[in-house]
Amino acid sequence: MSILNLCVALAAIVCTARAHFSFVRVRQNGVWLEPTRYIRNKTSPYEERDSPDTNYHIRLYNFPTYAVTDRPDSVRCGRDNMAHAADTEVLTVRAGDTLEFAHHRSEPEWPPEMWNNCPDDRGSCNHADWNPTGIVDLNHPGPFMAHVSKVPEGQELHSYDGSGDWVKIYSLGLDLRNDSQRPVHWIPWNDEGIPAPFVFSVPKETPAGDYLLRADLVNTGVFEFNFTSFPAQLYPSCLQIHVESDVEGSLPKGIKIPEDLMHESPGMATSLSMYREQKLDEDYVYPGGLLWTGTEMVVDKPRL
Repeated sequence: MSILNLCVALAAIVCTARAHFSFVRVRQNGVWLEPTRYIRNKTSPYEERDSPDTNYHIRLYNFPTYAVTDRPDSVRCGRDNMAHAADTEVLTVRAGDTLEFAHHRSEPEWPPEMWNNCPDDRGSCNHADWNPTGIVDLNHPGPFMAHVSKVPEGQELHSYDGSGDWVKIYSLGLDLRNDSQRPVHWIPWNDEGIPAPFVFSVPKETPAGDYLLRADLVNTGVFEFNFTSFPAQLYPSCLQIHVESDVEGSLPKGIKIPEDLMHESPGMATSLSMYREQKLDEDYVYPGGLLWTGTEMVVDKPRL
């Protein structure tokens, strides 16, 4: 289903013509770094279309990708990312460092005021008459998650395509609120208000080496609506990082992308009632596989 047809089909639910978003900046241990500097697919507007079955919005920077097997690179690290991997710098982090991602909904080029002196010490902002807080919102609900993929032995970070395992190290999902109409509350989206900050730590037990660190927000799909289903939208960005650590060895076994982020994969699609935030699906788990705490792999689900 094309984006255009999807908007028609979903008119009874939610559809918007406003810009989508991209994760374009990172903060390390409290210091915001230069936008796009270490994020491999954010150094230039995309050439690659957003959806496998349409040419609609072929070059819009902030549009999503979809979990498809014919463009696995895009699902892993964002549309057209391999075209910019070689030119993207590598960020050195220490295992245990705290990272934070900032997003933007505007298209490049960004003026300095979209990055500097932002409210609440955010890493991006957009001051306008219609946006008195200046804080950049999100226009889609769903869980935020971060994965790492260690570059296999014999390969190089600037050319690594992410075809190895991905291990989830963080997720930010939902809680339930006292609202009889819409009890399901996605914390990142926050009803298109001020979104929660995306802050997490690289586990101290992370082995030394080169990695892709993938940040993504999944706008979950729906199993069936008007006798059809529609897929989740993905907004992945990948940092290129070198991890310094006293730990050697390998990560636990993780997932494959896109194979484990398909429509049928756990957490990637919900019932229509959950999509409408009316009811939490029984046994719902967040997408992206098990969560690595640094010591164990645990089922990643809402903790209510």
